[in-house]
Parts: sequence; structure tokens; C-alpha cells
Amino acid sequence: MNAPEVVRRYAATLLEAADETGATAAVQRDVERLLETVRQSGELAEFLANPLTDSQAQANVLRELFSGKVEVLTLNFLRLMAVRGRASIIGSALESFLDQVAEREGIISAEVRSAVALSEEQCQRLRERLEHRSGRTVRLDVQVDASLRGGAIVRIGDTVFDGSVNTYLERLQARLAG
Repeated sequence: MNAPEVVRRYAATLLEAADETGATAAVQRDVERLLETVRQSGELAEFLANPLTDSQAQANVLRELFSGKVEVLTLNFLRLMAVRGRASIIGSALESFLDQVAEREGIISAEVRSAVALSEEQCQRLRERLEHRSGRTVRLDVQVDASLRGGAIVRIGDTVFDGSVNTYLERLQARLAG
């Protein structure tokens, strides 16, 4: 079983358990906060990713850090992953959980890389166009990419819409050379 499949299965198991206990909304809030914590704390991310750290020690640290701060189900999930030697993929499993919840609710994520920061109005227009094209609610994740000369690149799942100046210039060069 490859890593993405393992990540997806752990996330699906958490979602199923949350549904069964009626705690899906609470677990979702926990997961969002946990992801933010892992992203902001380089030390925690490094500790979880370290293959030389004892898995039981990782589980104990997770219990100490999050006991009373997250749902029991969420805490048990984190500890289970650590004990099974999967602490290094906790962040990926939490992201997959959120993706599965969003997918179930008909929400898709679009990663947008643009040469400059987009205004709120530009983001809204882009979101509306993507929603019209996909027929689903779109959640944008917009990032500035200084390597782009202009324009933007949008990725929704496996589909890429490349409206960057870089790509336009490459196509123009290919047409002129051909």
C-alpha cells in the first residue's frame, strides 16, 4: 500500500468514526486547529517526522500536548497513528480528512498561483468562474509565485488551467521556431 493510500485510509477511518459518534463538526474543528499548529510549530513537525523517535514517546507527547484541548476521538486518532509508526504522515492524514469532508459537502479546492497578490474582487470573480465551470462550490488557496512573469496558474485536482505569461511566451516561441 503506497503512502497516499495509507493517508487516505487513515483519514477515511477518522471521518467514519466521527460520523458514527456524531462528532464530525467537532473533529473537523480539531483537525483545522491541529493542522495550523503543526504548520506553525517547526519543532512539532520535526519531532513527528523523525523516524528515530520512539513511537510510544511520540504518542505520549501528543497526549500531553492535546489532552483536554481536542475531542477524545481526535486525540485517540493521533495517538493511534503515532503508536503504529505513522506520526510522520499525521499532517497529510489531517489534510486528507478535510479534503474528504469538503468533497462530501460538494466543495472542491483550487490552488491558485499568481504573479501578484489578487484583490478580493479578483478572487471572487475567479471563484465564480470556477464554480460555473465545475458546478461545485470552490475554495481558493491563493499564493503569490514570484517565478511567474504574469498571469496565474489554477489547479483543481488533476486539472490545470495555465494562464501564465511564462507559458504564453513558451508557446509563442515554439510557434515562431516551428
